[in-house]
Amino acid sequence: MTATIVAQPGTPPASPPPKPKADPVDRILDVGIYIALAALVLVFSVASPYFLTVGNLLNIGQAVAQTGILAAGVTIALIAGQLDISFGSVIAITAVLIAVLTSAGVPVAVAVLAAVVAGLLVGVLNGVLIVHLNISSIISTLAVGTAVTGGAYLVASGQVVPLPDPTVFSWVNARILGLPVPMLIAIAVYVAGWILLSKTKLGAHIYAVGGNSSAALRAGIPVKRIYFTVLLISSGLAVLAGVIVLGRTGAGDPSYGAADMFTVLGAVLLSGIGLGGGTGSVQRTLIGVLIIGVLANGLVLLGVQSYYQQLLNGAVLVLAVVMEAIRRKRRSR
Repeated sequence: MTATIVAQPGTPPASPPPKPKADPVDRILDVGIYIALAALVLVFSVASPYFLTVGNLLNIGQAVAQTGILAAGVTIALIAGQLDISFGSVIAITAVLIAVLTSAGVPVAVAVLAAVVAGLLVGVLNGVLIVHLNISSIISTLAVGTAVTGGAYLVASGQVVPLPDPTVFSWVNARILGLPVPMLIAIAVYVAGWILLSKTKLGAHIYAVGGNSSAALRAGIPVKRIYFTVLLISSGLAVLAGVIVLGRTGAGDPSYGAADMFTVLGAVLLSGIGLGGGTGSVQRTLIGVLIIGVLANGLVLLGVQSYYQQLLNGAVLVLAVVMEAIRRKRRSR
């Protein structure tokens, strides 16, 4: 025997709520970086016949590899709601430790392992300050980064330390199938980052924690562990960038990484990732990195003086901050 459900007269069937119309301003903010990249490519292609040559495009890829690797780590941490700005110091301590230890006769493998451990310890220390002492991520990573940079200067005695055998890291300057190795490494990092964030349970937890850590905790997500994980990922990628810098220059310099701060943050902010966490992707960060790289390369081809380049890079960073402020204001409505 089956029961028949009879609709009550005067009660219309429930219908799904209408979808909100896409806000044109939000839409512009979303696609703006793609338009900006396309516009830069178009302008420099017209202005210089060398811009779209294969050699120059590969130069751009190699030049932005370090920035891209660092920006990927910062993006993953920021999606979880943690801003890590200690990456520059990790580059410095990585390069300096390897150079100093190998100069003292320590085997290369042991020196690299020591540098990896030191870099990851930076992530652990960041995590302790943020998770257990409840200090904000920007203050924690700034303090730790400053201390680690000081340590790099101490280890190097304030000097640039050349590698005793630079050929050990010559693979950094090699090419595979015509493509620069740092560029291939950066591509691998972004593919791995995309898989992590969009295809894994850990990635879903990273977004959940960044979006609402209290709700994530109530849902059984190990929030503290997620914080430590993303900070370790960020530090680990900074170690990788440090090895690339060391191989490219053949020396450990405690000043390494200082110039990367605003370039990396500019690329990340251009991508539209929210400083509050819970949003963003490594794909969009890659577009931000390419904008920075294309702009720098195009200005060099046009013979623009370095101080004008610095001025324009600063303007890009200001634009990125303004765009983020607009996004935050609109999200709070």
